[in-house]
Amino acid sequence: MAEPSEHYARYVRDGEDGPDVGLYLQAVTEEAKAWFEAQKNVSRLEVSERVGRLSGMLLASVVLGLIMTTVLMLWFIALALWFGHLLGNNALGFLAAGGLFLALGGIFYLVWRTVLRDKVTLAVINAMHAAD
Repeated sequence: MAEPSEHYARYVRDGEDGPDVGLYLQAVTEEAKAWFEAQKNVSRLEVSERVGRLSGMLLASVVLGLIMTTVLMLWFIALALWFGHLLGNNALGFLAAGGLFLALGGIFYLVWRTVLRDKVTLAVINAMHAAD
């Protein structure tokens, strides 16, 4: 029989003159296991990268949210004191500012339910799946 080519030389057992299917299948199995292990490691790395980005963005958003909430509350306290000065009674000023705050919250809720919710959800989904 003819000599096996160099391509199949690793699949030839000692003392035989042709490639062995068992050795070939064993090599294919080992390479498939190595490929799946590499894919698992790549997937784990991609997930950890996304989790890291998400946690960093979440932390920045929480800090920015706290700062904005503090500023907003101080503005409403100043507005309530100003209304109190105009009305001659601080309690009425806080009542007026609270009413304004409730009205603005209701308007935001109606706009959120009808217009903004789907747009924000779509923007978040697109941002999560965007290629960097």
